[in-house]
Amino acid sequence: MADEQREDFTVVPIPSSETADEHKRIRESNDRDQKLEHEGKVAPHNRGYDRAADGAPTPKVENVVDED
Repeated sequence: MADEQREDFTVVPIPSSETADEHKRIRESNDRDQKLEHEGKVAPHNRGYDRAADGAPTPKVENVVDED
């Protein structure tokens, strides 16, 4: 594409539904979560996320018996 054609384009930002207030709220929530994590605690709204991401636990087998 020629440079002359590029000059006709208008650059517009990608639309976003996130407002400045929402961005601030998310940032503050992340900061609180990180602070709790550094203290060895889990934020209440994050409980269960690791378990869900890891999937169902694998059952532990204590003894296997081969019965022929």
